[in-house]
Amino acid sequence: MNSTGLRILSALRSGDKEIREISETLGVSYTRTTEIVKHLIEEGFLKRTDGSIASADTLHAVLYRRLADRYDMGKLLADSRENIATAILFADDFSEIQRRTGLSYWTVKRGLSAIMETGAVREHEKKYSLIEDPDLRLFLRSLNESREKRRVEPYADVIYSSVDIVLKKILHGKPAKGVLTAFSAFWRFGVEIHPVQDYYIQRDEDPSIEEVLVHALIASTSPVEMTDCAVLLAKNLDRINRGEARSTAGRFDVESLLLDLETYVRGLTVAHPDRFLPWREYEEKARLYDVEPGSLLPREAYPDFFRLLGEQLPAPIDLYLFGGEAMRIRGLKRATKDIDVALEDADAFRRLEETLRRLGYTPLGGEPSEADKRLEASGIYVSGSYPRVDVFVKRICGAFTLSENMKRRTEHREMSNLRLHIISNEDLFLLKSITERGGDIIDMTILAKAPGFDWKTVYAELVYQEENTNRNYSRNLLEAIELVEQTGVKSPIYDRLVNRSLDQAIVEVIDVKGSASIREVRDLVNYPDYRIRSRVTRLVKEGILAAGGNGSYRKAP
Repeated sequence: MNSTGLRILSALRSGDKEIREISETLGVSYTRTTEIVKHLIEEGFLKRTDGSIASADTLHAVLYRRLADRYDMGKLLADSRENIATAILFADDFSEIQRRTGLSYWTVKRGLSAIMETGAVREHEKKYSLIEDPDLRLFLRSLNESREKRRVEPYADVIYSSVDIVLKKILHGKPAKGVLTAFSAFWRFGVEIHPVQDYYIQRDEDPSIEEVLVHALIASTSPVEMTDCAVLLAKNLDRINRGEARSTAGRFDVESLLLDLETYVRGLTVAHPDRFLPWREYEEKARLYDVEPGSLLPREAYPDFFRLLGEQLPAPIDLYLFGGEAMRIRGLKRATKDIDVALEDADAFRRLEETLRRLGYTPLGGEPSEADKRLEASGIYVSGSYPRVDVFVKRICGAFTLSENMKRRTEHREMSNLRLHIISNEDLFLLKSITERGGDIIDMTILAKAPGFDWKTVYAELVYQEENTNRNYSRNLLEAIELVEQTGVKSPIYDRLVNRSLDQAIVEVIDVKGSASIREVRDLVNYPDYRIRSRVTRLVKEGILAAGGNGSYRKAP
């Protein structure tokens, strides 16, 4: 709110006043005062009474007067702080508050500091929340709704809004600003439905298929609508860019919804089954749009493929199976599109490659996709009869090695010359955290929910791999776990991972710069001063860092 407007509201708490009297009391020109008063009347804070101006009797005007007895309303609402305070209704993370408001880093930081001085907002572990004050929450919601209504048609229902995005729904046939999206744009991608309301995004260019899908997820209010989203995804699996879809979902804070949708389409157990229709009803609906859900699942590899492979191998080899096929064997996955295997030496790789060629496999041709490049596989082989085979020798995805503990945790199957070792769920979880493939977060969620899953084993293997390879993977695992936790899973190693990844980031910054202060580290790793200072103190005690001059730190000799 305008700071002068807040002063006007404060001046009128003592009683009705004429505009000239308000102008003289505040030392503001008559013209400017008239302009601000008119705006406050339009917003419902003030009203005219017999030539004077008085406080209105609207909901947010009454609530404002109550709150003014408890808070410094200038610090709470002046200028950009109104936007920041209302954003906290919907977001508790600093970056999300900044995104919703469209304000600069320092504007948000200063605004939050001022608002917290009023006692209306508290911060705990980098999360911001309003205190338990029903009047405050109702007032901010009323303000937000009033602001949204001024941006859209009076008959529009706002689904989502931020500084630069408005999603809304309007009774079918009513005129509206913007272009069709969500369910109203499904027809563009082969799924023609007829919603009773039209869905719009207020901009000029048509949304991409990834945006249409995410907008529909935001707009969904029933299992029927969520299942319609599943049909759109299944119909356009080859067309939708999964990375772009996930990025778009992240901007709207609906990543968990998208993960659930992907899981559902693949016929797996979802985190929130009540969001969708039963699988059989989805199958029936999908077939109306020429989608056969079962056809999306590739042929199973175990046991037939591995039995055939063992019979054809000229000499025994140890083959370590990880990825989706290992999960399918344990009943954690309906099917998988590829088989991921690891070998310990080049001789085993040669024997496996020769055998795969005899079975009709050929090396993957053409320019590999970016996802395939990131795998850093020793060989990728495809066949018209069986799933693709991704082969890794010594290192998996250019990162982890087959440790002795990993090998001890495997399940074993003997098939002629094939000694098949199925990697444990804990090691599968860790391996999937570094692959950056679309479905791996879904798989990690399923693995974490499996009976007997041991988080301590995951952490211990991570530490071993980092020490053995002299590389840092803690941040990869941390980011993956943060996505997994959005599905309701809680990881007991999360806090340890935060500290470990922060320690690594601090050491990396200081290693690159030679020496750095707490502030210089903070600017690069985006953590609060107190958290960085605490970790630096510990790193000094452990002999990893040493204090330098002028408050800087360097690596210990």
